[in-house]
Amino acid sequence: MLRSPLFPSRHLRPALLRLLATASLMAGLGLGGASPQAQAAEVRQYQYHQVFISTCRADPRSDTIRMYWKDASGTPLGNFSRLDAHLRSQGQEMVCATNAGIYGKQLQPLGLYVEGGNQLRRLNTRKNAYGNFYLQPNGVFVLSERQAYIVETSDYEAELGLWNGVTRYATQSGPLMIVDGKINPRFDPESANTVVRNAVCLDAAGIVTLAIARNPISFYDFASFLRDELKCSDALYLDGSISRMYPTLEANMGPAFGAMIAVVKGHGGK
Repeated sequence: MLRSPLFPSRHLRPALLRLLATASLMAGLGLGGASPQAQAAEVRQYQYHQVFISTCRADPRSDTIRMYWKDASGTPLGNFSRLDAHLRSQGQEMVCATNAGIYGKQLQPLGLYVEGGNQLRRLNTRKNAYGNFYLQPNGVFVLSERQAYIVETSDYEAELGLWNGVTRYATQSGPLMIVDGKINPRFDPESANTVVRNAVCLDAAGIVTLAIARNPISFYDFASFLRDELKCSDALYLDGSISRMYPTLEANMGPAFGAMIAVVKGHGGK
């Protein structure tokens, strides 16, 4: 197993260690800028069997991917219209966005939430509880300065101090849908449990894709699409029937969200 001198844990998977080692090397050599092959964030539509799926693909080395929860007054933004207005007031424009994970009645993230390097909600390590968040394994979507990671909660907890040092943005949710190219074994290929679902996934090159199945789909079929069609090696479920993505016709329909993930362009922000 490859080990970085900065991240020497036996708990971390080899692919993650390689990413962390690369990120550390790039930072040390001053190579954190955009890749010369980098493409602008791309919004696409797919049809997978009878399901329509919207995606937004972005490269964390060249695109600005951020998470947003509250406005300057401490009020949850709640929807894409308010997030768009918030960004425009800072000279930025929203390319795409989706809700960033499961949340409570007060629109607070149910697990870890980090924004601009500030931890606003703690890591939730509870396992024996009801709901998709607690389906095991669950995990954390992490953004450092120029890299993205999807990390199992137990791995994040095992190296909490080191992750605190690299995490600029993070949202915890569950379950993990794909781990190292393998679909979560808890997912039943014959399941009749189908709802609208959204997720975030990473391919082998570290490209981030936000994806939403706009009509009902099972966990297994959605994971299969992310792995087989988008070539994602790791994926984290975000939420179910309340989920939306901007830009789509139904983007601002439905209830208020907790935090949101957005790809933005322009100047300003952290």
